[in-house]
Amino acid sequence: MGKRIVCGREWCQDCRDSSHRRRIARVLPRLMQVCPMSYIVITFPLEVRLMMRDPQMLALIGKKVRRLLRKLGYRKVYTRWHFFGEHGEKYHPHLNVLCDGEWLVPEQLAELKDLIRRRLLPRSIAKTIGKDLEIQYSYVRTPKRIMHRVKYVTKASFTDIEWDEPLANALYGFHNGCFAGTWDDPSKWKLTGTDKKFNALLKVREGIHPVSGKPIKWNKEPIPWALVEAQNPVDIGGGYYLLPPIREPPDLAARPTNLTELPEDDYRKHPNTVRRLIDRARERVSFISDYESYS
Repeated sequence: MGKRIVCGREWCQDCRDSSHRRRIARVLPRLMQVCPMSYIVITFPLEVRLMMRDPQMLALIGKKVRRLLRKLGYRKVYTRWHFFGEHGEKYHPHLNVLCDGEWLVPEQLAELKDLIRRRLLPRSIAKTIGKDLEIQYSYVRTPKRIMHRVKYVTKASFTDIEWDEPLANALYGFHNGCFAGTWDDPSKWKLTGTDKKFNALLKVREGIHPVSGKPIKWNKEPIPWALVEAQNPVDIGGGYYLLPPIREPPDLAARPTNLTELPEDDYRKHPNTVRRLIDRARERVSFISDYESYS
């Protein structure tokens, strides 16, 4: 397996798609426990958006919504901010909420919207500016429509840093996408059609190889992408790649030697130290023999 390192910034064109797919794979194991699924979009008036440029304020609003819905009986809640609209350029913060809900009668829906408005925007401010929160509510039942909501909520909305660079700097390290509730139920729906391609990413998220089913052990030291690309990797989405299996080292075949076998009494078969001692002994014997022949 190979995993490409991404920066995760929404405005990065190089890794935006990979980050989006990883984001989907990260939330799917929990959101697959929700069916039917309610989708709530909370948009704030233009007059109060200036104070919402603070990431701490965004985090506080998201926390208030999750607590409120949990208090109202919703067991599973996921929230994520979109910072710009479809056409961008102007700061347009709106909070997306996915939760375990279904159709509400008009009276229940009106009560829910009123509670959210009162919790997030003081009534005095709403009366002063003459505007209130815009809240849209819908619900879906089929896996295909649920998956469409998941893809939309997890997509990047801040796709150009030039729209608001000071805001981009302020959002550095901001944790966008939070869960609340209990998430220990079995899955209630499965991926269908072209969405089945996320099954491989779900396996990787669990730390399991999508083909062999064995645990994945990642190498903590990054390597250049060119070395991975040279192995013709198979892209499974999200910046994850299947690599060819590691080949075992080839067997060393027996090769005929080109060395000449020495006789058993050949002193060259001895270690170098022994050979030097033999040479010294021979020189001494030769010296004594010469001395005796001249005497």
